[in-house]
Amino acid sequence: MKTTSKVASWAGAVLAGGGMLFAGMTVLPADAAAPSTYTVKGVDTSHFNHDGGQSIDWKKVRSAGQSFMYAKATEGADRTDEWFQRDLQGAKQAGLLHGAYHFWGFTPGAAQAQNFVRTVRAAGYTGKSAGELPPTLDLELRSGGSCPRNFSTAQVDGFLNVIDKEMGVKPIIYAAKPFVDRCMNGDGSLFAGHVLWQPRYQSGSTEPADLPRAGAHWKIWQYSEHGTVPGINSDKVDLNVFRGTLAELQQLAHQTGTTPDPKPPTAPSVPAAPVLKTQSRGTDVVTAQELLIAHGARIDADGVFGPATSAAVRSFQTAKGLEADGIIGPRTWGALLVTVKEGRRGEAVSALQHQLIAHGARIDADGVFGPATSAAVRSFQTAKRLTADGIAGPRTWATLLADRGTTAPGGGTGDSAALAKQVLNTPGITFARAHSETKDSVSTAYANIVDMAAGRGALTSRQSHVGARRVQLDPRMLRALLTLRNQNGYRFNISEFVGGVHGSANSRHYRGLAFDVNVINGKHVGSGAPANAFMKACHASGATEVIGPPSRGHKTHVHCAWK
Repeated sequence: MKTTSKVASWAGAVLAGGGMLFAGMTVLPADAAAPSTYTVKGVDTSHFNHDGGQSIDWKKVRSAGQSFMYAKATEGADRTDEWFQRDLQGAKQAGLLHGAYHFWGFTPGAAQAQNFVRTVRAAGYTGKSAGELPPTLDLELRSGGSCPRNFSTAQVDGFLNVIDKEMGVKPIIYAAKPFVDRCMNGDGSLFAGHVLWQPRYQSGSTEPADLPRAGAHWKIWQYSEHGTVPGINSDKVDLNVFRGTLAELQQLAHQTGTTPDPKPPTAPSVPAAPVLKTQSRGTDVVTAQELLIAHGARIDADGVFGPATSAAVRSFQTAKGLEADGIIGPRTWGALLVTVKEGRRGEAVSALQHQLIAHGARIDADGVFGPATSAAVRSFQTAKRLTADGIAGPRTWATLLADRGTTAPGGGTGDSAALAKQVLNTPGITFARAHSETKDSVSTAYANIVDMAAGRGALTSRQSHVGARRVQLDPRMLRALLTLRNQNGYRFNISEFVGGVHGSANSRHYRGLAFDVNVINGKHVGSGAPANAFMKACHASGATEVIGPPSRGHKTHVHCAWK
């Protein structure tokens, strides 16, 4: 895709892979891979690709291994591309899957859409006939890196509404992250549900960055604007790859009766994995949600198996040829699992990290498979007498999901999310819902325990020594809270877990190893609360650092921490 002046910095078309249009399509994970690893290729053209006024030999283009093409139809509210009809018809006759795109101008979005609709209708293109790919909206930064004149998200919405009304097709969006960042205030939520087509040039195996809040990974990647293809008399051909199989692209182009690609091997079953269904909660649900996201689902990994997760599971099961019952059992787990190793990034890595953390690893669930995660995998594999290669393959995944008897640091077993849920629902234990220092509502003691119960990890304060990051609350500490209430009989209010600002970056609070209590049995610490007895009970529950009145800085609260 190119501007009317020079080659543009592609910031545009979104092929949004959602809705009924893509039912049954396989959406591959967004792990970095070179363009050469994708087998379905295509080009997009305009009058710029007709050097010397020469026509394109579309049969040669197809013979060269290209499967699809897009032709520029219009720009703005009053411009059409002189080669559009000839290119579209030539590609159609050559048997290429074909589509039309519109380059964004500076006039109102609805007027631009009407120009596009008139032009493509005159060429006989509907966007939903056999062999026709959906129309694409091309959004690009101007040559100097500025946004288009008079641009607004509302105008784009107007364009999309006209296309939907007049053509009954959800357009693909072609855009890059810099466009969304600069021209849409970093909010690409308007593109949620669309297939995304994204550019990234001279990038080796570095794929396009996700569009913020668009809810999906790219489906078409434009990886070069200086390609050459037999049949096209130009050395500036836009080259693209499709994330998926040829059969899936044919499905997107409304072709039926095509020969499907060979079915992939049947995924292994994971018999001992937990069965998850509506109302399930905790770390295993977070793991499943992260894996669903890695396979293209647009849901939140909130640890709650609600209607959105159930729908995503059914969609995934349908795509994999499984019974679409919305329940994650042994076969669905087997299909979900993704082998990951050092150097990988993404939601599948986060899913693995959540499982390792539940088994006692002291790592962050940051989605980056670095040395710390690799060491945690090897440690787990060694403990379970698996091959300690640091790679999370089917056997390691199955053992993580099946085994809940892992000893956490300091002894004891169990899932921190489940313990946090118990603490949250135990009468007599309350939590501060505000900070006296930071005013950071997302990292209060209450927010911390709610997030832990959902399997997300507790969030430290942005103003703290370590900034905002997710931390797992130690299961030994969570058990101690239950002991202090249920066995020792104390009623108490927790003022801090990992939030707030503490002495230094080495504070045990920031590592999920400490809590502060400011009210015991209805009385404030320092004003009649049985602080000394409570401190002794903390020691007896396993705390190795207990501080309270009259110590400096602890005259109004009791601090209990673990190694």
